[in-house]
Amino acid sequence: MTSRLFVATGRFLRVSAVAVGISLIPGAAAGTEHRFSDRYFMEIDPAAKQQLGESVFNEVATFFHAAEKAIETKDLKALMELYSDNYKDGDHDKKSAEKIWERIFSRFGAMTTQHTMQIANVSADRNMVVLRCSGLLLGAPEPSKGLITIDNWAMQDHVLVKESGKWKLIGTYGTERKRLWFDKPMHPLF
Repeated sequence: MTSRLFVATGRFLRVSAVAVGISLIPGAAAGTEHRFSDRYFMEIDPAAKQQLGESVFNEVATFFHAAEKAIETKDLKALMELYSDNYKDGDHDKKSAEKIWERIFSRFGAMTTQHTMQIANVSADRNMVVLRCSGLLLGAPEPSKGLITIDNWAMQDHVLVKESGKWKLIGTYGTERKRLWFDKPMHPLF
């Protein structure tokens, strides 16, 4: 299934949609599900479905849809539930990631993400997945102004683990670089 989305800049992007529809996010009731921003973009390499199997592929895609919903609705609690208690990104842990998201949510509106991902590694039991990702976190500093890039990343490895039957982000790894007003280099989720 292929869908087409327009980005804030008006550029046309071709998106290979993931196997699950947006309406498959757990907890979404008919007629009340979150409608994603028309700027939301996510592509997972179709070869990942063969590597992971359809069920795990769908679960991982649902994880990223849930993260996007939490970002777009500024639902800090829902977003932090996606982090493992053992989360690590350089000097950052889950608590410092939460402070960063609080700061981002307080300063930006109309937030959205864009991701392009491929499988870098998967454990034999399919309970750990490493996704190599490039993308953007966008937000509007003022309602009357357009979106700006809050964060961007290239070839970052996002490590997801299954804990108590739920996918959690346990870490993000890649080349460190300075980012917009963070105390330490970090990409907080994606």
